Amino acid sequence: MRGSMPSSSGIRNLLAVVYGAAIRVRDTLYDIGALPVRAVPSVVVSVGNIEAGGTGKTPFTMALVSILASRGIRTCVVTRGYRGRLSGPVVVRPDHASEEVGDEALLMARTLSVPVIKSPDRIRGALLARVCCGAEVVVLDDGFQHRRIRRDLDIVLVSRDVSKERLLPAGPLREHAGALARAHHVVAMKGSGFPGLAADLRPQCLVGTDGRTSSLDTLAGRSILAFCAIGRPEHFFGMLKGMCSRLDRIAYPDHHRYTRGDVAAIMDRASMADLIVTTEKDLVKIDPTWLSGIAERVRAVRVSLDMPGLEDIADGIEELARMRRVPGQG
Repeated sequence: MRGSMPSSSGIRNLLAVVYGAAIRVRDTLYDIGALPVRAVPSVVVSVGNIEAGGTGKTPFTMALVSILASRGIRTCVVTRGYRGRLSGPVVVRPDHASEEVGDEALLMARTLSVPVIKSPDRIRGALLARVCCGAEVVVLDDGFQHRRIRRDLDIVLVSRDVSKERLLPAGPLREHAGALARAHHVVAMKGSGFPGLAADLRPQCLVGTDGRTSSLDTLAGRSILAFCAIGRPEHFFGMLKGMCSRLDRIAYPDHHRYTRGDVAAIMDRASMADLIVTTEKDLVKIDPTWLSGIAERVRAVRVSLDMPGLEDIADGIEELARMRRVPGQG
């Protein structure tokens, strides 16, 4: 009807076209060298995606970094620290608050044995990793779109058939599916069926608020209230469904910042549940004092990456690090 307002879907489609055009122009400028790309001394490995959240970048990064560190390679993670108020670059400490550095950065700092640096400017973060931490390898968590830093290896995770999806805000894609051509490795996550390498996230154990671990068997025959604020909550809830007798669920928006009121509502809804279960990424965002009286009933699920080809990728990174070393430095 003439004079009617466009529908919300029509507006999203229009914005997706504008966004897509801007992305194509930006990528073209990088491809022809009109926009500068800066190299840093360390080997740079990017773990990223072209989807808006929920592909498993952080668990993948943690698994890869753990392998490299176990081989004696000086490794550092540089992450954007999404929604963390500190501008960076800053070396993340386990006693930082998630509001300062972001939930993913804090989880990695508390779990990994390597330095984690929050730095939206990945070049500054990588230089700090080299100068302060002596990093031979810098792994960028969520770095595929950060083309300003030269990388030696691009690993991109996909969790759906991206060829059939649309760009933001009409769909979930941050870039066109054709951007995968820039990647050295594309890894199919969560059963997406993308040809080539594949990986999955599997529950490993439960973690209490005190950091102690327990078996997944703890959930058997129990009534559970599960909550999370992640990009693909259905994957987390589906993981739990077959492990307990009854499952109630609460899903918050991705990267939601919990308040005392949120926790009070969770406690109220869980009054009849045996256990309250969440993700490790969610648990680091909750002030332990808010859990007074129920802390012994709260558990986080720790996941592990199941990927046979990950050691081969680590072999290639180790070789890059060896070739980058100055003769005589080992």
